[in-house]
Amino acid sequence: MPAIYMQIEDEFGDVVGKARRGQEIDAAELCRQVGLTGRELERLESYEFTPGTEEIAHLAQALHLHPQKLQDSAGGRYFPLYPAGRSVTDVSVEMLVLGTDFLMNGYVVGCKVTGRGIVVDPGFDAEKILKAVDASGLEIEQVLLTHGHGDHTGALSEVCQATGAPVRINAADCHLLGSLERKVEGQLVDGDVISVGQQRFAVAATPGHTAGGVSLVHDSVAIVGDALFAGSLGGTRRLDDYRAQMAAVGERILLLDEHVILYPGHGPATTVGEERAHNPFFQ
Repeated sequence: MPAIYMQIEDEFGDVVGKARRGQEIDAAELCRQVGLTGRELERLESYEFTPGTEEIAHLAQALHLHPQKLQDSAGGRYFPLYPAGRSVTDVSVEMLVLGTDFLMNGYVVGCKVTGRGIVVDPGFDAEKILKAVDASGLEIEQVLLTHGHGDHTGALSEVCQATGAPVRINAADCHLLGSLERKVEGQLVDGDVISVGQQRFAVAATPGHTAGGVSLVHDSVAIVGDALFAGSLGGTRRLDDYRAQMAAVGERILLLDEHVILYPGHGPATTVGEERAHNPFFQ
């Protein structure tokens, strides 16, 4: 049974909070520009308060977000059409929703022709991942990490031990792995091509959320880690990181064919076309 999300990862309050923090906009100054009190902004970012249409328009202007898309976010009017993704020719992608209170997406990806496969972002639940690997019948050749945060690596040791597969990550994120860094046997470098049987995934640098964040881009699908969520972005805390992430997602992901399925690190799958139409971060 495929994983099915019933709501997107980031609500309106998340979008506003991520845009404000990423651009290093002072909360008091934002309130002054928009006409909200500090308490109202605090409640907004905690999902307890939704301002009126006029205030949302002011928020969009102050935060450099798309006004109508932000209104739609506030009204909960966007949800991807295929939250578990869709079957495509030749390549299989199984989204595994891992964790309990805090959820993330790991992936078992395979070439339908050759039966070769990879595991991407093995977080939290080794047993669930390994059961999916066994059920798939794939021969796992590599474990790839879109970035080095602990929620994406929690089952790394167990998955490597069970499959014997080497780990690859971008060098800029190695330090985030702590003691797990010793598992790394190769790097993911922007422009590299990863072969999975007869399938090819280009490594695209999508930094911002982390310095070494990467996406794995196939003709039909892209596994984007925390660079992009349905209707949102992964969080940043510095303006330089925010700008880097906006540029990377805009140029490396949203310029792909509109039908390319995007598999994020959290929340439902989406498509390039849906994100162009609904993601408030992009004009």
